[in-house]
Amino acid sequence: MSGHDPVYDTQFKSRYLHPRYWPTWLAIALLWLLAWMPARARDAVASAFAPLLVTFAKKQCYIARTNIRLCFPDLSDAEVEAMLLQSIRAGLMAFFAYGEWTARSRDYLQGRFKVHGREHIDACLAENKQIIFMIPHTWAIDAGGLYLTSLGMPMCTMMHSAKNEVFDWFMTRQRTRFNGIVYERDAGIKAIIKTIRDGKHFFYLPDQDHGREASIFVPFFAEMKATLPALPKLVKLTGARVLPVLSVYNSEAHRYELVIRPPMDPYPTPDLTADTRAMNAEIEALLSEWPEQYMWFLKYFQTQVDSREGRYEAGIRKIRRR
Repeated sequence: MSGHDPVYDTQFKSRYLHPRYWPTWLAIALLWLLAWMPARARDAVASAFAPLLVTFAKKQCYIARTNIRLCFPDLSDAEVEAMLLQSIRAGLMAFFAYGEWTARSRDYLQGRFKVHGREHIDACLAENKQIIFMIPHTWAIDAGGLYLTSLGMPMCTMMHSAKNEVFDWFMTRQRTRFNGIVYERDAGIKAIIKTIRDGKHFFYLPDQDHGREASIFVPFFAEMKATLPALPKLVKLTGARVLPVLSVYNSEAHRYELVIRPPMDPYPTPDLTADTRAMNAEIEALLSEWPEQYMWFLKYFQTQVDSREGRYEAGIRKIRRR
């Protein structure tokens, strides 16, 4: 991304060939090869690796266990561990399939999806309404966005830069393959408002913790969560409709599924807190049948209502001292 343009720069740079990036290029080549492997066989390999991550990714698993227990306090320890393993397995299957969205054809990729609720998209388009696809962080989230752009829907989204410059370039090239627009998160909300008003739809990720100052506390499952109240403001400023969407990888059917719920309506209302809570309630409804698909390792509850310390820091310090 240039200093003058908030859109990611997808041009290849010669510095990407530096030897420090050779392991990254090897990983990308492996993802490309896996894209041509039969899905059942690839999923079996991914599933075999899952127990290893439970053993070795101690910090990430601690965060995931904490989140699962906060959201589902009635689960036993065995049930928490089962959901954790299922989530890691789903994540590895989605990651091992990641190269498909660069290597395979549009028709092949569309055939990998089963869509529930397509009529809600069609109804919005028939009304000539722009759509904000409100989609939580599942392992197959990228696949969902690419599927929608592959249908010819003009889309934009926002993302953070990855730490690895080459993988960042690879992901951005893939995300813009079907003419989507990707903004750096630092571009701010004004760029998104202008793009929606210009006729594009918005792929909105609503569930990360943006800190105390930017958020309000509303329930998310069984816990209070610092939640960004941006969605009702976006709708008010653009007139777009909000469709809650979930993108998942069905490990039994070995394919992706896109679940689209009816538009949030009426939305927004005069009550900003109620509107923000309504957004979280939609995420809960989406995840009700697919809780293992959520990226539980993200620090969703880092900001606490009654403490300035990050939710996970004490536990992470203990892990590091071991």
